[in-house]
Amino acid sequence: MAVAMGFNGFSVEKGEITSIVFDQPRVNVLSTPVLNDILRALDGAAAAKDMRVLVITGQGNTFVAGADIKEMSAFGHVEAAAYARLFHKVMNAVEGFARPVIAAVNGFALGGGCELVLASDIAIASDVAVFAQPELGLGIIPGAGATQRLARRIGAMRAKDMILTGRRVYANEALDMGLVNRVVPKDRLHDEVMETARMIASKPGHCAEAAKVLIDRGSFEQEIETFTRMFSFPDQRALMKEFLRKK
Repeated sequence: MAVAMGFNGFSVEKGEITSIVFDQPRVNVLSTPVLNDILRALDGAAAAKDMRVLVITGQGNTFVAGADIKEMSAFGHVEAAAYARLFHKVMNAVEGFARPVIAAVNGFALGGGCELVLASDIAIASDVAVFAQPELGLGIIPGAGATQRLARRIGAMRAKDMILTGRRVYANEALDMGLVNRVVPKDRLHDEVMETARMIASKPGHCAEAAKVLIDRGSFEQEIETFTRMFSFPDQRALMKEFLRKK
């Protein structure tokens, strides 16, 4: 049974499918305490041997509305550098998390919230989700990976459009440009995400982890080596036998 654990700005429900749920009273933002606790939560999730899939989502009208602007407004150069490095550490930890990560985008995913979506492996959005990189309007630029990950996800021209204008991209356009995998009605989001998570969790965990690493930073030769290594696991023999028996 999943057990909810409290952190700064979010809770964690542990289990085979572990969920990070942002649940701040007014709007979900990524302050320094929240970012530090995300790292702590990811470490805890990674240590759970039975954990297969990580889901990240929010409550209310926001997935994550971005960085904590009130906190940032007092920054000088030293504080800005420390905050950006922490932000990047968190996004790299999400992107590099061993198990598959699904972003369940329930509402506004702005700035750092959009960058969190980009760091995830799969993004499923509700039909009321909104995405934007509005940082230029605040006299800064994206500081948590969007200049790199957004361009890789949707192409340089579209990334420049989003970042340079700061305009809002609504769910269906986000789907058309490849920012998310699919869009579902708001009341279907949880079921769709959990169905996807269960589908992934039903596969051998070492296969999912290996495939994720290869897609992110592998080569053809590494694929051959990893494919060969899969034949040393008992799952391979059992699943192939089951397939042939059904056929």
